[in-house]
Amino acid sequence: MKNGTAFATTLFALACVPLLAQQPPAANQPPPSNQAASPAAPAVEMSPVTGELVSKLDSKTAKAGDSVVIQTKTSVNTADGTEIPKGSKLVGHVVAVRPSGSGDNSQVALQFDHIELKGGQSMPVHSQIQSITPAGGAASTGSTAMAPSAASSPNPSTSGANGATQGASGDPGAAPTANSQPAPGTIVARNGNIAIRTTSIPGVLVANNAPGQQDPRMGQASGILLGAKQDIELDGGTQMVLGVAAAGGGGTR
Repeated sequence: MKNGTAFATTLFALACVPLLAQQPPAANQPPPSNQAASPAAPAVEMSPVTGELVSKLDSKTAKAGDSVVIQTKTSVNTADGTEIPKGSKLVGHVVAVRPSGSGDNSQVALQFDHIELKGGQSMPVHSQIQSITPAGGAASTGSTAMAPSAASSPNPSTSGANGATQGASGDPGAAPTANSQPAPGTIVARNGNIAIRTTSIPGVLVANNAPGQQDPRMGQASGILLGAKQDIELDGGTQMVLGVAAAGGGGTR
């Protein structure tokens, strides 16, 4: 019971997703608080791409602008028919980072915006982090990619500050883990049109667009990694699934 209470308290704190709100808004754009009230844009149809982190990502040492690369492990065709061969590199960067410090929550916002294909071509993409699994570890029950149609809406529950809603809903077939925490891929809280899901890495959650929605605040990030009272440490080889859609205008570098 104690662990469950601590976990719920941490979720409540994380549900506010303050990291992106600290970033300066683009020219002629309203501040994040106004954006949160804006109607959600239609969700982009994305295809799941599986890959592995090329190098370690650590919230203690990461800095905004640092490059982050995921190498694809399978070949995928996007919804528009574009082929992404196995071995391609999904390239992104750290948008913003907040280390844990002394037992505080940590956050790392990531944006993956293009894929480097074999032959030197670079294709711009829209992307969303869907699942994270430890390096060399098999995905736990419910940790598969959370496509927009794969997760149900959270059950009604208590609302928190800034519109954050706590709940537990996600993969209908996912069972709670042994420590009574929700299974990987479960939506455990919401903030407007942003959903917060568990991952297969203990203490690490991911915030991104809720199923079938596209929150304006996530326009500058593929997802925000959230560390519950700890720093986020992802080793090289960490498995990630990202939903990817071609953004158009691809070219050769």
